Amino acid sequence: MRPRTSIPSPQTTVRRGIALLEVMIAVGILTFAVASITSAIVAGQQQAMEAREKIVGSVAAESLLSQITQVPWETIDSWHGYVEDIGTITDPTGAPLLGDWNEIGRKVTVIADEVQVAPLEVFIVGRTVTVSSFTQDGRVLATIDRFVPEPQS
Repeated sequence: MRPRTSIPSPQTTVRRGIALLEVMIAVGILTFAVASITSAIVAGQQQAMEAREKIVGSVAAESLLSQITQVPWETIDSWHGYVEDIGTITDPTGAPLLGDWNEIGRKVTVIADEVQVAPLEVFIVGRTVTVSSFTQDGRVLATIDRFVPEPQS
């Protein structure tokens, strides 16, 4: 006796075709989901790096501004045009700062200015000191302005 071979019915063939189509659709959806998640992760990492760079730039600008406001009034104008190139930032002792500090530079502008205190109708003479931190490509990370009044004798 011969073994019985079963001939697939047309319904079985159609069912196999639908299963293959379902698998292909599922793979497509999964690929899209993985690509979307990967894109979101990369964008998040770029935002985190940008935020870190801006924070370091702000700290660098505030640090130099603090140093400038501690000098005698007569010498503040000498800071106008001061530039620290990329990678040359030092601590107060003169030691170079490493890490993220090597990626930024700073520049200073000092402008003679007057501020009016409206309720008192008084003008205060002084200097507006502006410190900016910047990257290698010239992008400004942070700019900080501070009015320094002229001391009264």
